[in-house]
Amino acid sequence: MAQPQGDSMRFMRLLSCAIALLLPVVSADAATRNWSTSFPKTGSVTIPAGDVVTLDTNVALSDLTIEGQVICADQNLSVSANWIMVHGLLQCGTTVVPHGKTLTITLNGAASTTSIMGMGTKFLGAMTGGKIELHGEARQGWTRLAATANKGATQITLKTAPAWRAGDSIVIASSDYRAEHAEERVIAAITGTTVTLSAPLAYQHWCATETFNAMAIEECAEVGLLSRNIVIRGDAQSPSAGFGGHVMVMSGASAKISGVQFLNMGQKGRIGRYPMHWHLTGDAAGQYLDNSSIVHSYNRFLSVHGTHNVHLGSNVGYDTIGHGYYLEDGIERGNVIEDNLGLMVRNAADGLPTQSDKQAAVFWISNPDNTVRRNVAAGSMHTGFWLGFPEHPIGLSATTAVWPRRTPLKEFSGNVSHSNEARGLFVDGAEDAARNTITTWYEPRQNPADGTSPKVTPVFKTFVGYKNRFEAIWMRGHSNPVIQSARFADNGMGAYFASLSGTPGVIQDSLVVGETGNKGNPESWETKGVDGRELPHFWSPADSLRGLQFYDGPMTIRRTLFANFNSNTQRKAGALTSLSPNPFWISSLNTTKTVSFLNANEVWLDPLTPANNGDAFSVFADLDGSVAGAAGRRIVPLNPALVTTSCTTIAQWNAAVCPINYVGVQMFSYGVDLGGSILKRNDGAATSLGNAGGNAGSLFFKVIENRPYSIGLPVVAPKRLTFNRLESAGKAARLSIAYPTANFTMTLWGSPIAKALSLDELSAGGTRYYYDTANQRLHMRLVSPTGGWQEYEINRP
Repeated sequence: MAQPQGDSMRFMRLLSCAIALLLPVVSADAATRNWSTSFPKTGSVTIPAGDVVTLDTNVALSDLTIEGQVICADQNLSVSANWIMVHGLLQCGTTVVPHGKTLTITLNGAASTTSIMGMGTKFLGAMTGGKIELHGEARQGWTRLAATANKGATQITLKTAPAWRAGDSIVIASSDYRAEHAEERVIAAITGTTVTLSAPLAYQHWCATETFNAMAIEECAEVGLLSRNIVIRGDAQSPSAGFGGHVMVMSGASAKISGVQFLNMGQKGRIGRYPMHWHLTGDAAGQYLDNSSIVHSYNRFLSVHGTHNVHLGSNVGYDTIGHGYYLEDGIERGNVIEDNLGLMVRNAADGLPTQSDKQAAVFWISNPDNTVRRNVAAGSMHTGFWLGFPEHPIGLSATTAVWPRRTPLKEFSGNVSHSNEARGLFVDGAEDAARNTITTWYEPRQNPADGTSPKVTPVFKTFVGYKNRFEAIWMRGHSNPVIQSARFADNGMGAYFASLSGTPGVIQDSLVVGETGNKGNPESWETKGVDGRELPHFWSPADSLRGLQFYDGPMTIRRTLFANFNSNTQRKAGALTSLSPNPFWISSLNTTKTVSFLNANEVWLDPLTPANNGDAFSVFADLDGSVAGAAGRRIVPLNPALVTTSCTTIAQWNAAVCPINYVGVQMFSYGVDLGGSILKRNDGAATSLGNAGGNAGSLFFKVIENRPYSIGLPVVAPKRLTFNRLESAGKAARLSIAYPTANFTMTLWGSPIAKALSLDELSAGGTRYYYDTANQRLHMRLVSPTGGWQEYEINRP
């Protein structure tokens, strides 16, 4: 988990830049002039086209327009202006020979609605033909602690010796559930990996690697360098109004920036006014923001908007409002986002620039055709990585020709997410055309434009999620994703999938730890764990400790180790569980295989909640016996309608192990309230059914394969009823209901179903029904050949 040191892409970019240095920067007849002898140091200044000017003096301007070229001298420099527009070249250092002194660009001005050339005010901008090339000193941007730094400590030990210096500003990330426990300090002294701080730490910052049966998880707080020798900053009045400067690169312009600090930048609540912003640039291959820092921003860290093939690498973003690293419209493709650190991302209280900024993410990725690897989301007020894919790009990039939601995942690997108030990784909740977040299903296809083309499995590799208050991963889709070689620890809950269909989603080759030695920094007023640790849900301390939980799925968990899930006097714990409380559907096809446990209660199912069918029917299958000790057993809640004398109750699981097959059924009445219906097995065992998800006309439940059940409705059976889904291929659901008349039709997808002449004939097999005229009762035997969605419909005049 140490920060990587370069790759082939970076080497090729450096090589191309080195070759470019051998070529003439200007034409042979261009005259080079010094600013100090050729241009004023105050007022409004334009550098004419064709002029090459060496910036060799400090300037304090009202505004600056660069039509020609301005190249920094190798000296300490400062430039201040209300705005700077580049149509030519602004260059300070190169990738091969970075600027070795200081350059401070200060953008001045009070909050204003004035817009100069479409860029507002207080900006450094580049339009068609403009090039911004700023290369500060190459320095290691971030590393991690090598040992825990305790509260009150004035020294920290780093994993690597980054050649930082006394006087540098750094930030130490939170290692608990609170993003705001990140701490900014100045280096008082540094020797190798030992850093002496300007002031004691207010919180403990954890570092340890814990190993469980040869599988390890590292929880070590990141330490980021904030200082750079080139600084672009908002002026001293920026903080009071949250109105800092911004950098904007338009179509036909370019930016190549490394080793730069963006300080007090961004304009709070304003669309398009971010510390760094590529705006509708199109193909920006060769452009980059690398090894830089964005510090105390008022509006995101950066935005890549309608722009492709930008490189964002080894940056540190610390303290912003709204999303951090942001891909804006969902059309952005081919961008490489790697080795970046983001922390202290705050929710926007007023929902600006977009509603989703009220639930801010460190990384907002709106198109899967981008490379996102080895980044760290080290603390947000909501989410670490938010992958919200719209159906089509929105905003200024709106088009129906691109299908982000059906585009295959390019690469999501090696990312770490911790200390987030909600989730570590969230794949759901894209924006609609009005930029409201809506529930979405990720469904990548071989041909995104063809919704019937074969599905493509997205693989999320080597993700690490710890100290996330709710889930390390929430994922919704019809894509059957694979979570490969993940590491989860100290989360409110590890991971679950929602609304999948067909082939199950998979979590495999992973490690899930309930509690590590990292007890966090509980506030004095919080309810604490029995060992004094910080609880993910301090407001509800009895909430059970959960590893991976089943939901509507289906989900398969295999080759995964669970460790440190033990109940105590405060709360229960279980490595495997189901969503609770839950009125929604739980798949019948959730399974486990080759899982293992270390110091862990294998299963915990919360006590049944009245009227919550999801709780009452949360069944999963142990395919190989690695949970229950015998292959093919189902683990079921203590629901009388599911448990028989063939089952074994396990008290510490609050569940039973049953050698039984179950069939999932969904029933709809289309507006007639069915809440309070009674599901009764033919031996009299019964349970009450609640409405599914608050829908008065729906019931979700499971029955034992081929075992007769009756459904006691609270009202006369409505004129129209459907039975759907019947999840479990080829297995029969035997159901009966009171029905007032024989004058009805029963169909499957509109085609008549065979009518049996007796109950004995009904039992013979296949899908059919029998109507008992004497008792006014409809008996059904329903079988889905595939286990997929069916629509058995009953209608009467």
